[in-house]
Amino acid sequence: MPLSKLEASIEINCPVAEVIAFVDDNNNDPMWQTSVLESEKKSDGAASVGTIYHVKEKFLGRVIEQDWEVIARNEDGSSWAAKSKAGPFPMETTMTFEICGEGTRVNRTLSIDVGRFFKAASPVVGHIAKREMETDFANLKELLETGA
Repeated sequence: MPLSKLEASIEINCPVAEVIAFVDDNNNDPMWQTSVLESEKKSDGAASVGTIYHVKEKFLGRVIEQDWEVIARNEDGSSWAAKSKAGPFPMETTMTFEICGEGTRVNRTLSIDVGRFFKAASPVVGHIAKREMETDFANLKELLETGA
C-alpha cells in the first residue's frame, strides 16, 4: 500500500511550555488544524501513553473519523507520538518541541498509508497533506504569537 512520510517544522516566538500547553489541549485542535472538525479526549487524566482521542476530520472532501492513541510521550510533553487505532487508513505522527532562542521550534512527522481510499492519487494526497501541515503550523504560530 502507498505510504507517505511527511515532515514540517516552524519556529514560534513563545516559550516552549506555552506552546506545549496549547497543543496538548485537544479543544484547541479545530482552531489551528484546518481539517479537524471535532476532537474529543476519551481517556481521563493528563495526556500520557495509552490516552485515546476521537477525531472527526475533513480530508479531500470526505469526513473521516479516527481514534488516536498516544504511543510515546516524555514527561514534560516535549516529545510524543500517536497512531490511529480506528479509521479509514493507518497513520502515525510525532511531534517535538524544542527551545529555540526565546521561542520554540515545533517539528512534526506524519506517516500515512492511503491504502484503498486514495491509492491511485497517493502522490497528490501526500502533497495536499504536506501543504495542510504547513498551513496548520502557520495557524498555530499566528494564534500563539498574537495571543488569540
